[in-house]
Order: sequence, then structure tokens, then C-alpha cells
Amino acid sequence: MRPADLADTTNSTGAVRVSILVPSFNPGAHFEPAIRSALDQMGPHDEILIQDAGSTDGTQDLIAAFAESDPRVKAVIEADDGQSDALNRALARSDGHWVLWLNADDVLVEGALAAVRAAVDDSSGATVLTGDHQLLRAGGEVVGTYRGRPIETRTLLRRSTCASFSGSVVMRRDYLESLGGFDTDLHCTMDYSLQFRIAETAPVQHSIPVPIGALRFHDASKSANLWRTFLAESFRLRQRFATSPTDRLLGLVGTVEQLASFLVFRIRLTPAYRRVRRVLRD
Repeated sequence: MRPADLADTTNSTGAVRVSILVPSFNPGAHFEPAIRSALDQMGPHDEILIQDAGSTDGTQDLIAAFAESDPRVKAVIEADDGQSDALNRALARSDGHWVLWLNADDVLVEGALAAVRAAVDDSSGATVLTGDHQLLRAGGEVVGTYRGRPIETRTLLRRSTCASFSGSVVMRRDYLESLGGFDTDLHCTMDYSLQFRIAETAPVQHSIPVPIGALRFHDASKSANLWRTFLAESFRLRQRFATSPTDRLLGLVGTVEQLASFLVFRIRLTPAYRRVRRVLRD
């Protein structure tokens, strides 16, 4: 979609309206902090669209309480065909100009939406905004902050993960719809697939030099339990979007790096690892 085809990103009051998509299924104790992290910084014209697949861990009671107390919370509880389908259902209900994806066990960093609004004001013509992100332990302690990168094909091929964390990528809703939303054939890497498709269209991007989303790593997370699925889906995506021998080589490098990252990921969460890394950097 060309920039000229996109509608204005402000409503009649001049406010930038953000739709936050939240796919949910049994997120446990992480759900309430996730939703509050968004509500505490949302404006009156923003909305948070919860798409819950029928949680049985008490999440439905929390959803009902949030929706009753705040009209910005728009929740649907129904069976779906997985995380991508839930995201697409939430997207279909949204009407904000900009869309942000918040998993039900992650959080929005304080000040994230203010940074998004400032970036929209400062980046006329931008379709995609990419920010930094934090990595959290299960209890919410910050492990570190990581820089987001522009979404480009070769960056995606050679890296072990997305160019920018999915929870720190904000994009025009009409642009996301033009890409077809989220890939329902994928169980773990719908964000990686989306970023490859973004790179293909080469939209105008703008970098936000502060953390937007925070990824929480815990024992029940997909990253902790489904690393083989991540690896297999990512490999297929690299093969699909590699268009030259150089691209295929970069894709192999990215696959090796991804495998290594899964093997050492839990070690990286320990304070001892962080201390050693700081010493080596200094």
C-alpha cells in the first residue's frame, strides 16, 4: 500500500488513536499486569481488544471486571484456531489508526504510548514504527534492554529472531490489513512472517529510541517450551524469503544463531551472565 493511499492518522479531535490487540488463553497471573500496563497510559480514544479463547484459569473473571470498569476494554471470549486467528479477530474489531500487539503475558513499558504519539507527530508519512524492548524474568525483573532494528529482509535472514520485538512494532491498521494480517499457518513465528512481508513492501519506517514492549520469559511461555517449533518454522520462512545464494547463506547463519540462542537462553537470564557480559563489554 502506497503512503498516498493511507488515510489520515488522527480523528476529528486531532488525537492519534491506538488499538492494542491482546490474544489470550490461560495467561495466569501475568494477565492483569499486562492489561494494566496498557490501561495506565492509554488515552480516551485508544482501545484494547482482548480476544480470549476460553481461559479456565480465572482470566475470564478479570476480563469481565476490566470491561465493566473501563469502556476502552473491548473483549470477546470465543474459541479460535490459535494465536494468529485470535490476532486477526481482534484486528477485525479494531478501529484505531495505529495497531500494537500485546501478548497477555508481556507488558507495555511505562511511557511507551507517549513515545508512539510523539513518533507519529515527528514522522510524517511513516507506516511502521519500531522501538526498543526489554526482556523480563518471570517475576518482572528487567534482564536488559535491546535495540530495535529497521525491518529489512537481510536483517531478518541473518538474525536469530525478528528485527524488532513484535510488541515494539506499531503500524498503520490499514497497512496491516493490506498485508493480510497474521499468518494462521504458523503456531509460533507469525511475527517473523509478518516482518518478512513488511520488508517485502519496503514501507517508510521510523525508529523510536526507547523501549515500547517488554517480553516476559517464564516456564509456561512458548519460547521456553516450543523452541523446536520456533526453529522449524523460522527455517522454512528463511528459505521462503531468500531469493539469492547470499540470502540463503545468511538464512543458514541465522538458523545456527537461533539454535545457539535457544541453548543458552536460560543462562542469559541469570544475574551472573549479565555481570560477565558487562565485564567483557568494558
